Amino acid sequence: MKDVRGSSDSTRAWGVPPVVLITGCSSGIGRAVARQAVSAGFTTVATARDPRTLRELQAAGCVVRPLDVTDDAARRGLVAELDETYGGVDALVNNAGYGELGPFEEVPPDRWERQFRTNVFGPVALAQLVLPGMRARGHGRIVSVSSMAGELVLPVGAAYHGSKFALEAAMEGLWLEARRFGIEVSLVQPGAVNSNWGDNVPALKEYASGVYGELVAEMTEQMARRLPRGSSVEHAASVVLRALTDRRPRLRYRVGVDAHVLLPLSRVLPARVWTAWVRKQFPSMRRPAPRPAHTPVPDGARP
Repeated sequence: MKDVRGSSDSTRAWGVPPVVLITGCSSGIGRAVARQAVSAGFTTVATARDPRTLRELQAAGCVVRPLDVTDDAARRGLVAELDETYGGVDALVNNAGYGELGPFEEVPPDRWERQFRTNVFGPVALAQLVLPGMRARGHGRIVSVSSMAGELVLPVGAAYHGSKFALEAAMEGLWLEARRFGIEVSLVQPGAVNSNWGDNVPALKEYASGVYGELVAEMTEQMARRLPRGSSVEHAASVVLRALTDRRPRLRYRVGVDAHVLLPLSRVLPARVWTAWVRKQFPSMRRPAPRPAHTPVPDGARP
């Protein structure tokens, strides 16, 4: 087994130069985390489904590997390779994920399933693979990029919110179980981020003509307005790096003004007040839905 890890003053708290595995590095927060991690002295393994998207990170000093987090063989193969080459994974950043948007009633079950495979089952499986080595070494960090959507719910995002709620519950359970082994677990909860997450806005158009079309239009307009004014990916990545390097890391780190304001409010306000505020953001939710047209039943057909 060969140990080829680098060293840096910024990583001395680990006791050894750390190796960090990061998923979803093709763009956005994951790419920014990889850049900041390699600059901070981590041996940084940046992954994405398409390795061609990682050439910039490779030039910046990252080790790049292809990885589809929903592929069990790919997950196992990569972790085994890192165990052999570097002596193990010291830190895991579960960043890969996406948002399946659409009304609860109209998002097909197979899309719900794909959402959970990517946002929940993949991160959980990767964490299970790196945990034995972390326990054996007596240290480790697992940081999962969640969302403020993991604690509060807005319309037209039930599948996405469901996956983030599940991820948060799973990682909080791990946090409770793993700390005595020297393994720290954190969740990073960004609010609006000015990244390619906004690519989800056009996807809502397929629901625009449905029963919930008016609500979909309102959410589309809100996202198109809010996301460009959100936190930068560099700021979000810096919070992930803080979770990786804090001597006493917290379970949850919030990113952005909206996350810092809305998450506490959703916890302390009475449910009726919080729901009234959410409804206020979406005028169509405050109006009764139109009743279906009544079709008279011919007299001869009545029982």
